Amino acid sequence: MKKILLQVPNSVYANNAIFGIDVNNMNEPWQKLKARLEELGYELVTADNHKLEDCEWILFIDSPSVDGLLPKNTIKSLIKKILRIRNRNSNWPTRALYREAIEKGLKDKMAMFLWEGQVNNPENYTDQVFEKFKYFFTWNDDLVDNIKFFKFFLPIPLRQTPTTLPTFHEKKLLINMSANRYYPRPNELYSARARTSAYFSSHYPKDFDLYGALWHTPRTRLQKYFPWLVPKFACYRGPAENKISTMSKYKFALAYENMSGAKGYVTEKIFDALQAKAVPIYWGASNILDYVDEDAFIDRRKFKNDEQLAKYLKGVTESQYNEMIAAGEKYLQTERCKKFSTEYFCNRIVEVLNLKNIK
Repeated sequence: MKKILLQVPNSVYANNAIFGIDVNNMNEPWQKLKARLEELGYELVTADNHKLEDCEWILFIDSPSVDGLLPKNTIKSLIKKILRIRNRNSNWPTRALYREAIEKGLKDKMAMFLWEGQVNNPENYTDQVFEKFKYFFTWNDDLVDNIKFFKFFLPIPLRQTPTTLPTFHEKKLLINMSANRYYPRPNELYSARARTSAYFSSHYPKDFDLYGALWHTPRTRLQKYFPWLVPKFACYRGPAENKISTMSKYKFALAYENMSGAKGYVTEKIFDALQAKAVPIYWGASNILDYVDEDAFIDRRKFKNDEQLAKYLKGVTESQYNEMIAAGEKYLQTERCKKFSTEYFCNRIVEVLNLKNIK
């Protein structure tokens, strides 16, 4: 069976761990892709130490998976090296897979997924990366040309909606479920997410709950040096045991992407809320209406500030709310929603790579 190698961006996904079972089913796209390719006669495995002989394709996920990239900020990197400051993934990748493939004349058999956005991984979007590969899979509508850059929809894992749901009057007003990370880069929405959480925690403590990791840990260098500057959220409930089950107990859910303005950057955040039967308050992709029905979510851009948002949410009637929930349920059954399915993701990869059934 011919192999397709997957070079992962982090050591935690190596040794085929990316195909394993995880709590929130985030690995489902890779599990489904592995199964789909096996149907065609290909074995998808993480690259690890697999030989390149009889290898049909080599797929890289984001720039951290690529060896030989120069650090974007060499001065900063040098200082870190001198001070022996290293992150948990600083030795990755352990294998110079890209160089090996080039030496064997396999450049036309390599492709890269531009999975993360410009805020989380700006190195993805540099000329240095673009020159290395002939083919890219990207969600970014501004890059897609169907010659070098091919569109894929960030696949949304299916999560089970609880069979019994609270009524309108039994539901609490608002939930935010996200990690409290911070990247001081243009268009980031981590700060906006934190501000909205702080506002509702302060002004509507009985109506709001906050879930996720890192909310009581330092986000900035200043907070690391002066821990007492880390804000304390009275509404913080820690990590949720089950994302969808927990979210279903609320009328509305914050669905802020990690960045704003990028065309096509639509992630699981809005879909988690829709699957949980909570109305998403969305902020992110500038062209979200090209992907999601307007009446299925609340567009955060329509509100000047969190105070206006709160006033609107508190004023939504049961009838208005039920209409939004019904619109969300209807959208989840549409063809354009199905483009975010793991099945569509698998078929897109097979199509672009022109993989034939070789069984």
